[in-house]
Amino acid sequence: MTSALANAPSLEALRSALDPLEFMAGWNKHEPSLWKEPRTRYKPMLWKWAEAKVGLDAAGRLINAEQAERRNLFMVNPIEGNHYDTLRTLVTAYQMILPGEQARTHRHSPNALRFVLECGDDCYTVVDGVRIDMKPNDVLLTPGMCWHGHGNEGKHKGYWIDYLDVPTVHLLEPMFFDIWEGFLQPVEKTTREHPFVFPFEEQQARLQKAAPDEWGRVRVELVAPSMPTTGLYMEQLAARGPSKRLRTTENQIFTCVSGKGKTSIGGRDYAWSRGDTFCIPTWHAFQHEASENAVLFSVTDTGLQEKLGLKRMEEAGEG
Repeated sequence: MTSALANAPSLEALRSALDPLEFMAGWNKHEPSLWKEPRTRYKPMLWKWAEAKVGLDAAGRLINAEQAERRNLFMVNPIEGNHYDTLRTLVTAYQMILPGEQARTHRHSPNALRFVLECGDDCYTVVDGVRIDMKPNDVLLTPGMCWHGHGNEGKHKGYWIDYLDVPTVHLLEPMFFDIWEGFLQPVEKTTREHPFVFPFEEQQARLQKAAPDEWGRVRVELVAPSMPTTGLYMEQLAARGPSKRLRTTENQIFTCVSGKGKTSIGGRDYAWSRGDTFCIPTWHAFQHEASENAVLFSVTDTGLQEKLGLKRMEEAGEG
């Protein structure tokens, strides 16, 4: 074999000799491995809360939480071969729990969090033995390998949105998943004074005092050291014209907390209102415009990108 390499009379003969050794000549690659700027197969998308709620309610008649592990509707990016991811590094899903129902305790390598859309009293999550009662517009964390399960002792359905970095773990491959030997982990303590809870009232107060950042955004970060791959933000939009047109290497998922508006992504408008969720893949130019005062919650992979020295943002100019 080495003789065939050493005595190859042409590049074509050399390539033929290299192929069975599983070498690929750099001058003969099937496609470039480097490119001038970020590119992605993932598409901008919008999912409507009104449609998801009808789907979840129908599922509530047809399947219980024990059968489904979680009763949720994943927001799947419609690219060829994809059956799960919302974006390259993130996935999101609407979830519902019925009155009197429990979702069993499990844990996994990926980091997870939820934004609460609707719930009555006594809808809760249990994270590592701590019961946290949910309130609408809460952001609740379940960092990687924390035991977590949910319950609903009230009279009303509970709805929320899950956000996870499962696709990141899929790419890197260190996935672990465990199920609690009982069903729901016993409660050792009940509190809302916990670093895994971000009540919306506190974020509202912070937004009222926040000054615009260098990109003109009035937003606050939900600082979560336990979620090292992600960035969590609440952003306030006033109904007084469009924001700056930006693009960033971050993959971003936005959920409308309140108000109405639209976001232009790659030249197309996506209209949103309370509970709607939309995604912006890396390096897509985007611009928000509120038609009435609004708040957006966003989950991004900025934590991962910053740690790797990959994050970049710039003004995108006119579309």
